[in-house]
Amino acid sequence: MALTNDLRHRLTVFNKHQIENDIGETCWQYTEDGKIWGALTVMSGRNETLPGDTVRAEVTHKLTIRPRSCRLTTATYFVYEGQRYDVLYWQPHYKRRDRLEVMLKLVIEDA
Repeated sequence: MALTNDLRHRLTVFNKHQIENDIGETCWQYTEDGKIWGALTVMSGRNETLPGDTVRAEVTHKLTIRPRSCRLTTATYFVYEGQRYDVLYWQPHYKRRDRLEVMLKLVIEDA
C-alpha cells in the first residue's frame, strides 16, 4: 500500500520563529511554515466540566506524515479545518521507514 494513498488531510504547519519587534527586542512568534499532506486519526478522547460550566474536551490524534515533509519541534502545531493540534511527541512508524507518526492533542473549550 502506497503512502500517498493514505495522505488525504491537508494541514498547515506553524513553528515558533525568533523575530525582532518595533523597539528592537527579540521575541518569539508562530508563523506558517507551509502545508503538508497527512493521515489524521483519532486515538482517544475525554470530557470534563470545569468551573463556570465550561466543558473541556481533550482528544488525542495520530498524524502519519512523510519524515521530511516538515520541521518538527515541541513548539510545532498543525491547523486542520480551523482546529489547532499541538504536538505531543513523534516516533518512526514501527513497520514502515517511509512514515513518521506524530501524536497530537486537540483541546476544545466551549463556554
